[in-house]
Amino acid sequence: MKHTGKIIGSLSLLLFHSVYILYYYLRDREVEPLDLYTYPLLIWFGYWAGKQYDKVRFYSEKDELTGTYNRRYILSNFKKLSNLTEKMNNKLFVVIVDCDNFKVINDTFGHFTGDMILTKISKALAETARQSDIVARWGGDEFLLIGQSNDEAEMQTVLQKLEEKIKDLSKEVKMPITLSIGSALYPDDSKNLFELIKIADHHMYSSKNSKKAL
Repeated sequence: MKHTGKIIGSLSLLLFHSVYILYYYLRDREVEPLDLYTYPLLIWFGYWAGKQYDKVRFYSEKDELTGTYNRRYILSNFKKLSNLTEKMNNKLFVVIVDCDNFKVINDTFGHFTGDMILTKISKALAETARQSDIVARWGGDEFLLIGQSNDEAEMQTVLQKLEEKIKDLSKEVKMPITLSIGSALYPDDSKNLFELIKIADHHMYSSKNSKKAL
């Protein structure tokens, strides 16, 4: 969690109070001791108010369970991300990742285990993604991985690393965990976020259905 609010809150109140004291000093040539004693209280209050701001900001952008970005963050920032991609004459891949048979896991082992699996999948995604990539929980057991690349092989390398981590996760939790993955490319497939997700979703379900056919 960033600490911008706590810093700004404390500094703002300190600055305001310092200007207040300076004004009365210049006017009356003296400062009341009580005005000086209030500095610690103002620092504490500014820190507390800023902390509340940081919490609100954090949970407006992050998924509470997994700590990844949430749907709101993607919707708010995709336009800026796509503009940057075009400015850099680059491409943007949108990958949707879905946990296979997640309902069965939930029904069989309970929601606590289901939440634990989602948290570990999100961690695996974060660890395999590049520093510039964005990992978000789109909803339920679906995650998005969004990143810039002109080389599709680079994206495939990331996804291969993810699948290796999921194999390790299956051994760790002693149950079969598999993912179905689909992708779309901006601007080749579409320039609209929902269209890109629809295309990626279609590819993801094709992957899921092909597993069922085996």
